[in-house]
Amino acid sequence: MNLKGKTVLITGAARGIGQAMAVELARAGAHIFALDLHLEDLESTMASVEEVGGHIKAFEGDVADIEAMRRFIDELFMLHGGFDVLVNNAGVILTGPFAEHDPWSIHKLIEINLLAAILLTRYSLDYLRKRKQAHIVNLASLAGKFAPEGLAVYAAAKHGIVGFSSALREELSEHGIGVSWVCPSFVQTRMVEDIKRTFLTPLVQPEDVARAVRRAIEQNRGEVFVPRAMRLSVGMFPAVMPGLARRLLRMVKHSRSWYEVKRDTLTVEKS
Repeated sequence: MNLKGKTVLITGAARGIGQAMAVELARAGAHIFALDLHLEDLESTMASVEEVGGHIKAFEGDVADIEAMRRFIDELFMLHGGFDVLVNNAGVILTGPFAEHDPWSIHKLIEINLLAAILLTRYSLDYLRKRKQAHIVNLASLAGKFAPEGLAVYAAAKHGIVGFSSALREELSEHGIGVSWVCPSFVQTRMVEDIKRTFLTPLVQPEDVARAVRRAIEQNRGEVFVPRAMRLSVGMFPAVMPGLARRLLRMVKHSRSWYEVKRDTLTVEKS
């Protein structure tokens, strides 16, 4: 797909990967619809997109509010011309021993990281089918392919994203709708502060992920690893030699990192 003149909806666009994608896709000529929990949080993204000569509209909304998102998608197509590309990027993280997670946090993570992406895609499909070309990008993770301890719930959601995206790509292949799922290594955001890294988990920048997303859309790629070398070490090696892969993780102490550094980036207050 040539992105020039296309419109892209990006969820979780206020910072990090979401902001970097907004800027990168705007550079490619796309118009940006940016969605995040609070409108004021999108000011930096709007300024960054406008700085590269892009066009952007900001919207406030909670992707976990199912009914509100259904109305939001309808309004985008009825009042704002709709979009050609959906990027499901919004996400939160929950780390540490699974036995210490409270049920509310578990429920919210699955709701935001997995269910919201599935339902936003479902709400968009009837409209996207009417486009000559359309594309869906779902942000997964290396944890969606091979997860260490301490990421049980997050990994469950990202494994779900990988499975959902893979099946959907096959379903939509004859309808002119591409589907990509992107699996980054550690991305330089607040989520990975204090987390130990090894040669198995290189650090990448949000801009690296944004460029990979752009290529995935333009070339209609399915599964994308960032960096690409992770396809071998995470995409293939654990599947062929799972026992050895686990032992290697333990040897380099990486498997305990997420377990020991407890982090909860859920931003929705408990009701």
